[in-house]
Amino acid sequence: MSLSKIVLSGQVIKQPEKRYTPQTNVAKTEFFIAVESFRQENKSEPSPIKIITWRDLAERCSTQFNKGDFVMVEGRLQINNFTAADGSKKRSAEVEATSVEGLPTSNGLQSSPDNAQVKQVAVLQAANTPKFNNIALENTSGDLDSIFATEDEIPF
Repeated sequence: MSLSKIVLSGQVIKQPEKRYTPQTNVAKTEFFIAVESFRQENKSEPSPIKIITWRDLAERCSTQFNKGDFVMVEGRLQINNFTAADGSKKRSAEVEATSVEGLPTSNGLQSSPDNAQVKQVAVLQAANTPKFNNIALENTSGDLDSIFATEDEIPF
């Protein structure tokens, strides 16, 4: 058995949509958030991540959050393999959320999803997690190979 946990922050880019399962009538809400990801040469671009919530959390997300809101999502990462219509093999990532919290929109945090203050919130939360205490957080956008160059630097 393995355990996966992921914490993301980003801007809601698709209005949360609530549905109910056909046989058991359980609430399920799906929406997308834009998460900033870094590519080569430290250029950032937003990546859409699908968020899935269930039951009471689904009810709350469908009424509390709207397109454009900033949220922090905690949950389990799921990688799905599928075959596209053209026959090619594809992968998609989604997060089955266990917690979704709104981020403050005052004090200039509303301006854009790549706002430095939003990134700082995520970095500070990661810094408070015990396994990240030995990582130099000022180089979070750097190349992972340079960060984890030797076995002594691996945080787990």
